[in-house]
Amino acid sequence: MVMYWCRCAQVSAWPGASNDSGRPPMTRHLRTLLLLPLAALLAGCEIDTAAWMIEGKEHALIINRERPYFWSDQYEMAVVVSRMPTCQRRFDMKPARLNTAVVTVFDGGEPNRYLLRQGSSRWYAVNTNDCVFAVIEKPATEPAPIGTFRKKGEEFTFVPVKKDADPS
Repeated sequence: MVMYWCRCAQVSAWPGASNDSGRPPMTRHLRTLLLLPLAALLAGCEIDTAAWMIEGKEHALIINRERPYFWSDQYEMAVVVSRMPTCQRRFDMKPARLNTAVVTVFDGGEPNRYLLRQGSSRWYAVNTNDCVFAVIEKPATEPAPIGTFRKKGEEFTFVPVKKDADPS
């Protein structure tokens, strides 16, 4: 009886090492054919991330949006509030339909406080001092916009609001 102790050698002489089910072992080609439909299902997923760098690379608001399957009709969305080295946290937002998956950033009235409007009706408040996130009611008056996370061409990006030129 010859036994091979390397991983690539077959140890069929060892009791219990053979395929005890009586079926032939799955070949590499059959396994590949079975994995192809799985690859096709995952090919339709879409993951986009865009960042607004507030004060350098350590202070930012980042929006993640993910379409997990090609048949999904909405994005799963999240915001990452980052002020390194103090804090960095990820918060889930409500899922958004494909055509309304935009997030507008507004001035929150205090330093490092920002309001986010997802679509046209969901409002959130974030504070980058201590990475706090809260769902809020629509403000009585719309604050000054800073920019919008949206698709521009083929890329999901942050688009700042154009400042009016000084009249002086």
